[in-house]
Amino acid sequence: MDVRRVGLGPPRFGRADPSPRGPQAPARGDHPAARRRWLRSGRRPAPHCGRPPCDHRGCAGCGLHVPAARGAGRVKSRAGRWIGWLLALVGIGLALKFFTGFPWQVTFAALLDADPWLLIIALAVNLSSLVAKGWGWHLLLKPVAPHGWRVAQEANLVGAAVNDLSVAVAGEAARVHLIVQRGGVQAGAAVSSVVWTRVAEGLALALFLVMAPSVLQLEPWLRAAQSGAGLALVVVLLLAWGRGWASLADRLPASLRSRVGLLRAMGAGGRLVWPTAFALYNWAAQWATYHLVLRATHVPVSLAASFTALIVVNLGGLLRPTPANVGVTQAALVVGLLPFGVAPEQAVAAGLALQALQVLPVLFLGAMVTGWRLLKLESELA
Repeated sequence: MDVRRVGLGPPRFGRADPSPRGPQAPARGDHPAARRRWLRSGRRPAPHCGRPPCDHRGCAGCGLHVPAARGAGRVKSRAGRWIGWLLALVGIGLALKFFTGFPWQVTFAALLDADPWLLIIALAVNLSSLVAKGWGWHLLLKPVAPHGWRVAQEANLVGAAVNDLSVAVAGEAARVHLIVQRGGVQAGAAVSSVVWTRVAEGLALALFLVMAPSVLQLEPWLRAAQSGAGLALVVVLLLAWGRGWASLADRLPASLRSRVGLLRAMGAGGRLVWPTAFALYNWAAQWATYHLVLRATHVPVSLAASFTALIVVNLGGLLRPTPANVGVTQAALVVGLLPFGVAPEQAVAAGLALQALQVLPVLFLGAMVTGWRLLKLESELA
């Protein structure tokens, strides 16, 4: 019996295994049947270039690859960790040296001697800037997603409060979350309105930087540069509003044009005029708040000094390394007011009063709007 043909799978072409008593096939000199596997095509090159396996002579590249030692990554991570700890200790040492050598008694005396009436006026002006920001957002969102003015103000207030609590910019997510939940607005429309709000704030900042020096004493060449920049900005704004900001979306590819339909609807015509005006008032109110707080803490500053302090503080707070930029605001005020002869202890006192006036009322009102769940909301959105 030819045992080479036994147990090799189902019969082929309908023929069964040969009977034990039947005629046996003649023995042939063929090889034993191979195991079931993929056969190499005749056109493919031989494996290992025709040489025995693991023979790497003549191979392209850098030769045989030798894996790195297992402990190399651990050594690098330990070195980075030690460097991080060393830098942290140096930073803590410098901070302790600053805090122990700083004249805090002068700072606290300036805070206790602050003018309460000027601080109350500054508080009202600061809250009005927040209302103006929410109003501009409401005007952008209302044409495509009807909602209440109060709901927009509450969402904007909660967004500002969440921004004060978090290191990252999570306030926009809180605004969108609350306006979708309470106002019944679609998430896409809310996100598009936030984008156009940023555009309006950028336009307002450009206008503010051009218009604010009008009340300052400048050199003749600076005044001429201001006039030229203002004229160019006005021409650009008139052309953009005349043709419509949404016309920029018409130049996009068809695949992208379908995705920015809400953006085109919000930016059509002159719908950015009033939001830009409210954003411009927001910047002017912030300038007034800075000037009033500096005056309330008996810092002898001019409008130019308060304007410089406003710009330096906003530039220093772009990265938001700490919640509500605590410490960053005070350091930026010290840097911004040094050219005007203001002592560091007075600048720090003004910075503490400014942050207390800008942060604490917003946190309190935001907690009231959310039913005292502000911290939980911030942790969910972080």
